[in-house]
Amino acid sequence: MNKLLKKLYCLLLIVILGYTQIGCKSEDIKDKSNPQVVKESSAKNISGKSSELHFINTGNSDAILIKQDGKAALIDGGDNDDEQLVVSYLKKQGVKELEYIFATHPHADHIGGLDAVIDNIKVNNLYVSNGDAETKSYRDFIKSASNKGLYPSVPLLGSEFKLSTSTFKVLSVANSEDPNNNSIVLLYTNGNDKVLLMGDAEAEIEKNINPGDVDLLKVGHHGSHSSTKREFIERITPEYAVIMTGEGNKYGHPHLETVDLLKEKNIEVHRSDECSDIVFVSTGNGLSTNCKAGSYNPGANSKGHKNKNDNYVKQNTKISSSNHIKNIESKDYSKEKNNKQELVYWSKSGKKYHSDPTCSGMKNPISGTISESNKTSCSICY
Repeated sequence: MNKLLKKLYCLLLIVILGYTQIGCKSEDIKDKSNPQVVKESSAKNISGKSSELHFINTGNSDAILIKQDGKAALIDGGDNDDEQLVVSYLKKQGVKELEYIFATHPHADHIGGLDAVIDNIKVNNLYVSNGDAETKSYRDFIKSASNKGLYPSVPLLGSEFKLSTSTFKVLSVANSEDPNNNSIVLLYTNGNDKVLLMGDAEAEIEKNINPGDVDLLKVGHHGSHSSTKREFIERITPEYAVIMTGEGNKYGHPHLETVDLLKEKNIEVHRSDECSDIVFVSTGNGLSTNCKAGSYNPGANSKGHKNKNDNYVKQNTKISSSNHIKNIESKDYSKEKNNKQELVYWSKSGKKYHSDPTCSGMKNPISGTISESNKTSCSICY
């Protein structure tokens, strides 16, 4: 066929099939009047199939379902009291089998509901972070896995896992003393769409992650000031941010520093405490959501949150926990961890002390002063 007919034939294939057939080279379809033809056809070629990302509202905890082409993966499973909520949600979504479960780290607010998921839904592959926890939540999780013949393994850094035509890539699987920073960090890619799932990873891990520009960021650690630092946000430039946090939670999530930065960078925020379940659809060439853009308001107990008059309340706000109330004053905050007589809680085998006896799913917590604990502070409580 002559060059003109060949060019028309190739253009017709692109319009009808969305990709270039063998024998239709880029030079055959270039046209000075339409220089974008080659670029657009390339984008269509890798768009793949649409997928759904469900950020399940389990309060101040994480549970993320991703579905594509009849296959599904679950990243975390909520807290202990979220078991039936998560199982029910999966079943309502028609999930009878999970290709993967990624348990980002062993804190109860991420693995608490996974034992029930494993008990009720077939799971093909189970991945966990480095480290474990001497908690009932973690023991229940591992026991359920064992009963189903599952062998949890730690994924290799850089490894990739297919879900139909989309991919999970492991960007961090650290082995530190802090379980939050051991979080499995995943980059989910569907065509041209990129979603970064941070677990509870904090600034120390963010420094080592460079996935390029992403479309959506699942904000680390429920919007805590310990994550989502400026350098990190400026490096990945997300269009959307999802914050999984509970309404009126005692930690003050999301913290003022986090939401102020997201607002400054004009990143559209979606929050489970405002929108409940958040569902994004990835077409491979763009994201859409059922959830209206959320606010940039910090959590009700956030340090330095804004009051009704929109004035800053400095860090002398009283924060209530289940067993005690303490004053946090901005000028003394850096010294608070060094107050050796402060009442704290810890577990016999744990490495951290806590201001909240329910933190991290501790069983039979020991109470005493910081000096008596001989441990370092929990990054969630402090």
